[in-house]
Amino acid sequence: MHERKDGTRAPRLQVVIYALAPGKLKVERYRYSAPRSITSKSAALRWGEQVRREIEAGRPPPPRREDGAKPAERKPADGAADAAEQKRPKTIREVLEIYLADCAGRGNTASTVDAKRTKLAHVLAVVGDVEVAEAGELEASRVRSDMKAKGYGTTTINTTIGMFATMLARCRVLRLRPTQPEKLEKVKERKIATPKAYDDPTFEALLVAATKLSSAHRATVLVCGEAALRVGELIGLEVRDVNLEARTLRVERALNDDGEITPPKNGEARTVGLTERLVDALRPFVEGRPPTAPLLEGRFGGRLTRGGVRDRLARAQAAVGLPQKGPHVLRHTCATSALKGGADVVAVQKMLGHRQLATTVEAYLHDTGDSMERATQALAKARCGITAFGTNLTQAPKTRRSGVVRQSRQNPVKAL
Repeated sequence: MHERKDGTRAPRLQVVIYALAPGKLKVERYRYSAPRSITSKSAALRWGEQVRREIEAGRPPPPRREDGAKPAERKPADGAADAAEQKRPKTIREVLEIYLADCAGRGNTASTVDAKRTKLAHVLAVVGDVEVAEAGELEASRVRSDMKAKGYGTTTINTTIGMFATMLARCRVLRLRPTQPEKLEKVKERKIATPKAYDDPTFEALLVAATKLSSAHRATVLVCGEAALRVGELIGLEVRDVNLEARTLRVERALNDDGEITPPKNGEARTVGLTERLVDALRPFVEGRPPTAPLLEGRFGGRLTRGGVRDRLARAQAAVGLPQKGPHVLRHTCATSALKGGADVVAVQKMLGHRQLATTVEAYLHDTGDSMERATQALAKARCGITAFGTNLTQAPKTRRSGVVRQSRQNPVKAL
């Protein structure tokens, strides 16, 4: 906003507005002179904000005129008002493109806009002809029922309903509906709790199956299951990270989903101790190899991929008859077994590379079914062999009787 002076008239306040009109994919620049009745900058800014909202709501902006021209009357005839009202988008189908253009103008990438279009196509197929001003939980219920009848999963249905709710809320901001939409419910599906970690006998059976497949399968299972590495950290390992003599493994890099080398998840490198059998499993992959070579290579050389790690684990799981799970289950297994064996929770936190101890306790301290028995045994072991001794109450420090204190408060002169 700036003040325009032409020397012949009183100064005018001009407002520059950047607005995204409905149906446009690019923000446009507008410049208007505020009415002469507006003399303060704050009032001009409020007026400009109101004009911006009018433009983004699809209403015609104020006419641009030359200096000295009289303001045009903005009172359309009844017929013109009715025509403007009829041109305003009403149905969900008509509003969709305006909403997607608004998303693009607010910074959503093209792929995100396409994803929203795909999800909201389910809404259009069922309630596309419903007026957006009336849309709410009833329409969401129809969409949920239709998608569930077609076999869509709970996650897909809830994602679609969530996008529908976001669109209705944005329509309120764009003045395409008069009221804020009600909260739309999502599908609640009862899930059966499944263990996040294998017990020790299951892990040993999995390791036997991996050993029969190849030494690479065995090393992969052991690195995840006895060093508690994340998949990206496993892929990022190099030969120089392993110290066979000190029996340690240095974790200082990881590979993200885009194939870029980054620091570990918490941003800090850590050193993990190796079990004796993990040292033996890694020895063939360390001795005689270049220090910067990937520790575990893929099928055709180079670094392992996430799919390659999952495939190695899946083959071992299939051999044991276990349902397929991702390699993160081995990280849970390692932490749970270590805590079950009596490891200090702080040491497990360092092994996992967690910043907060609460993360280790809440996410990785699983009940394996015998936790109460182990707690009882640990208590008995701590108390075993302790010599009892008595406390001489006569040596305890003397304190004032409560009656004396009350007396001193009631009659301070006698207490003195």
